[in-house]
Amino acid sequence: MVKSFEDLEKMAKSKPSRKVALAMAQEADALKAAVNAALSGIVEPVLVGAEKEIKEIAEQESLDISRFAIIETEGETECAERAVELVKKGEADLIMKGRVPTAVIMRAILDKQSGLRGRGILSHVTILDLPKYHKFLIMSDPGLNIAPDLEDKIAIIDNAVEVARKLGIDKPKVAIIAAIEKVNPDMPSTMDAAVLSKMAERGQIQDCIIDGPLALDNAVSVKSCKTKGIDSKVGGDADVLIMPNIEAANVFYKAFAYLTDFNMCGTIVGAVIPIILTSRADSDKIKYYSILAGVSLV
Repeated sequence: MVKSFEDLEKMAKSKPSRKVALAMAQEADALKAAVNAALSGIVEPVLVGAEKEIKEIAEQESLDISRFAIIETEGETECAERAVELVKKGEADLIMKGRVPTAVIMRAILDKQSGLRGRGILSHVTILDLPKYHKFLIMSDPGLNIAPDLEDKIAIIDNAVEVARKLGIDKPKVAIIAAIEKVNPDMPSTMDAAVLSKMAERGQIQDCIIDGPLALDNAVSVKSCKTKGIDSKVGGDADVLIMPNIEAANVFYKAFAYLTDFNMCGTIVGAVIPIILTSRADSDKIKYYSILAGVSLV
């Protein structure tokens, strides 16, 4: 079972090297992360974007990109579409977001004719390695689904559970997060959580244990559960946090990314291949760890 980014790096290194199409590679942190992953034998970057700008950034960052293919491409849309095309043609195994905005690259990925849609919905999964928590924590969805309804949440759970199982967690414990741990008809997120919990109990959602609604403290703290009298197989030991909407998830994600030095990464799952997707302002470390996740999830 993968419990840390050191474990994840070992897993990624044990797999065959993958070709990664870096869309709009003229972004320093993404380029640095891709080069570092290449030096470890994990990936072979294919740099899609403006060659002059890419080389200028590489020189500024003291990065040797001489052995990597550069595909001259101009504009956000063209870069995104070219990266998708490389995967469709078998010339790349993964896509990584560089300077291109999320909306642009997702539009290319979701294109019904030329994109990389999977069978279900796509969702963004974040993996966190927190010193105060005893194992990896997987969270969804901070970057893609804005206001998921019940059906969407089922698909988001399925995606997150698949990630957890690939990381060696046979039956992930899934906490459906709300502001409170009690069902309140005035708070739709608590109603959804109760339905999801019962669906899992009845076998309608499989390969995991679900409980909710749980406030965040209930999900990750045994002491909180004892204090509040919560008897839960998930409480205090969650593997997966499913957030009620993109606002809650995105604030959670960026609070850790910008106010702490904790290790974390982000990947889009549910497409034909994992999409290595982080905020453009994320550090090269977060982007490097996201490459590890993408490679490990193939």
